[in-house]
Amino acid sequence: MSGLAIVLMKECRDNLRDRRTIVASLALAVLGPALFAGLMTLVLNATLGEAREPFTLAVTGAEHAPGLVAHLERQNVDVVRVNAESPRAAVTDGVHDLLLVIDPDYGTRFAAGEINSLALFYDSSGMGTTRRNALLTRQYVQAYGQKLGSLRLQLRGIDPRILVPVVVTEVDTASPAARALTLLATLPYLLVLVIFMGGFYLAIDATAGEREHGSLEPLLCQPISRLELVFGKIAAAGVFSALSLALFLVSLALSLPFVPLHKVGMSLTLDPGDAALMFALCLPLVLFAAALLTVVASFARSYKEAQTYLTGVILIPTLPLIVTQLLDLETSAWLMLLPSLSQADLVTAIIRGEAPIWLHVAASVTGTGILTAALAGVAVWMYQRERILV
Repeated sequence: MSGLAIVLMKECRDNLRDRRTIVASLALAVLGPALFAGLMTLVLNATLGEAREPFTLAVTGAEHAPGLVAHLERQNVDVVRVNAESPRAAVTDGVHDLLLVIDPDYGTRFAAGEINSLALFYDSSGMGTTRRNALLTRQYVQAYGQKLGSLRLQLRGIDPRILVPVVVTEVDTASPAARALTLLATLPYLLVLVIFMGGFYLAIDATAGEREHGSLEPLLCQPISRLELVFGKIAAAGVFSALSLALFLVSLALSLPFVPLHKVGMSLTLDPGDAALMFALCLPLVLFAAALLTVVASFARSYKEAQTYLTGVILIPTLPLIVTQLLDLETSAWLMLLPSLSQADLVTAIIRGEAPIWLHVAASVTGTGILTAALAGVAVWMYQRERILV
């Protein structure tokens, strides 16, 4: 058995002995997609709900617009007639979620054919159903106004369609999965974090942890080369990163069907073939993460110090994703040379139902592979120096 395999088995066995470390490393991979699906379900149910789901609307001055109130009630709106002296305070204090104010001169202006302006008070900062109900209220009132306008034109012998000389027909070419991706845009960030968290604790224990416990010097005295030693440690961190990635994809595939994306006309599934392709495309990032974690942790003299270093390091790979999203940069072969960004883009393409561009795949593997080799070389150089024991 080669020295690399011996070090790999030794590091994996040591990591498996600490159950708390295993749980901490893999918890995000297993629970992350489930929690994400639960959050998305809560948000979609709260902000969208069913289109015909009844809701309560408080109305001040309902007696001045009986026709409008009757129209709202026909739309399955529970109209509550109130007399609020301060509508803003009533909403701010939580007395009413939605409050529609009808002026006393509504009837007079309506009879004269003049425009009426209604005030709708609500708090848009909440995550509940208020925003959805406010949108429906505006739609119902606008539909009522358009109906009245059409009737008035017809009474004067004018075709109402004269007001709409140009009509735009929208044709959305996005697939249901692509539209769903706008709601699931945080998944690439979560994917990158899962990969780095998988080998996080093993990389610390295999470097700074052994230095702190005094077991590094006996290990360096073994009849194996420093190259095999370092590659064995990187490979061990990569094994657990790959395991974390696999668990994440399985958990994601099981969780996505429970997200009610159909409420917004979207659909998204992750079949075994797509999951396997995602896993293969992310393997270069797995090795990059293992090498980066190993190098940075090797600079630390204690376990706690290594945790401090790596906590900031695992956030760095998400920066390219944030920058490109803010600047709305188009995908190119040059950008695909960046680790994490290229893998996130390839995964996004699979979720959209698109075939990966093989030039981008080659650029991703090449760019990530070169940086991984450079980091591995730095790690080997560090372990060849005697200062690694200090």
